[in-house]
Amino acid sequence: MIKIIDVAHVMFNVTDMERSLKLYRDLLGFTVSGTYDGAVTWLNMGQYREGQSHFFHDIGLYLVPNAAPENARKVVGLNHAAFRLATVDEVNQAAEILKAAGVKILKGPATHKEDSDCYLYFEDPDGNVLELVASTLPNFPADYVANRVD
Repeated sequence: MIKIIDVAHVMFNVTDMERSLKLYRDLLGFTVSGTYDGAVTWLNMGQYREGQSHFFHDIGLYLVPNAAPENARKVVGLNHAAFRLATVDEVNQAAEILKAAGVKILKGPATHKEDSDCYLYFEDPDGNVLELVASTLPNFPADYVANRVD
């Protein structure tokens, strides 16, 4: 069995890099760690040291010429990517910030019955679905995360 230890990154296809950066960089706060030939932009959550040239990233934006087909959510592919916030209040504040910026909100804020996460689903400019979540469980994650022994 392969033992995966972490999610390295998620890449999104986008049709307009600057328009997408207004959401990912300017509204969601991702830090640009590198670009390639105007076709790829790598971003992280600011956890890496400044001045490194490795383009460490949590997400990437890949410039493509064509928009997603209208049935994109009904065919095989990425359903959505979720990013964790620290508190439920932050999810609620994010909803207001995104609404004020004209971002299409799909659902929420509300709470998932399965994992008790407060959630907010919305679209990026190309229709990629994103989710912001924060746990409503007391003492999360300490009481829920297994201690790994490597």
